[in-house]
Amino acid sequence: METFSETSLDQLSAKSTQHIRVAHLIHTMAYGGIETALLNWLKTMDRDRFTVSLFCFANPGQTERPFVEAAAALGISVRTIPWSRRKPVIKAARLLRRYLQEEKIEILHCHNTYADVVGLLAARLAGVKTVNTLYVWGKFGFVRDMLQRIDRFLLPHFDQVTAHCEETMQGTIDRGYPPERLKLLPCGFESTRVELTKEERCRRREELGADSSNFVLIHIARFWPEKAHEVLLESFAMVVDERPEARLWLLGVGPRLQEMQHLASQMGLDQRVQFLGFRTDLSELIALADMQVHPSDSEGVPLAICEGMAAGLPIVATRVGGLAEVIQDGVSGVLIEKRAPRQCADAILGLIDDPLRRTTLGREAARFIEDQYSLKSATLRVEKVYEELAMA
Repeated sequence: METFSETSLDQLSAKSTQHIRVAHLIHTMAYGGIETALLNWLKTMDRDRFTVSLFCFANPGQTERPFVEAAAALGISVRTIPWSRRKPVIKAARLLRRYLQEEKIEILHCHNTYADVVGLLAARLAGVKTVNTLYVWGKFGFVRDMLQRIDRFLLPHFDQVTAHCEETMQGTIDRGYPPERLKLLPCGFESTRVELTKEERCRRREELGADSSNFVLIHIARFWPEKAHEVLLESFAMVVDERPEARLWLLGVGPRLQEMQHLASQMGLDQRVQFLGFRTDLSELIALADMQVHPSDSEGVPLAICEGMAAGLPIVATRVGGLAEVIQDGVSGVLIEKRAPRQCADAILGLIDDPLRRTTLGREAARFIEDQYSLKSATLRVEKVYEELAMA
């Protein structure tokens, strides 16, 4: 895997003295990894060289609100663009063009399909250069597969196409996009490890229903089909058969939440599984857990996994997408095949029974994040893309 150390990035170029005005456009249905990665970039960028604006679609039900509030907490204001199930592309593009012109934007960076469509149209009308970032390719069902086909069609029209992990980069090449026109933009991660006293940790766990005898697994993901929560619940039921003191905390929101709550109840797991919803105290909750599990069907590089790695948690995750780019199997975590609940359960049980191995895996995971996946290095790559595009 290519590493992202700050030393190697020093060789990219000398800092540009040109000031560049950049805007980001995102369509968000829930506050997750992509949203977190974007805000991390924005808060880390060199404001002496870049003025950054953030635009976001305003959805029915205000599903974008957690993202907007998180941006506001970082001092980043968000201008919203009304959106609806009718997909008002032309109206949205005209409003975005006005925003771009008012703020004298030079480069528009788009995130996900609807942002790509609206952003490209508005940028052409406003005479603005364009970048997009691709996060994952996969098979997700009719609607999302159609959106991927739209993205594939739009790629040649961007001035710069980027991918956030090597797996997505290769998937883009496999779909016919020329590799020489692609750039890798890893999300990077800034460690927010929380240190708790033994007494504080015990007290906080007890508030969430876990005492000192319980072994707590944590899973952080939106409730979307590709996150495979049903596989996790099946695996956890197998774990509980052998280790009834195990507990599972599920963090996140999404359209499958109620379905998974019902499934957990049907499986008799009500007393052992907690659905904690959307949380802003993610680092604190990770510090209270004993292990992280992530048996998804499809991923890029989930920042939730980076958070767990930075905290030194042992991790069991599927060998999909960009996960193998950050987790070295048997060294900094355990990788399993997707849709393999028995294998997942066995991996979890093996780590529960081997505290020394858990400690070793967690230590190596934290070392990787600190040494090779820093947010500063990742943001330097983003800035370099903008500098090259502005000078082109």
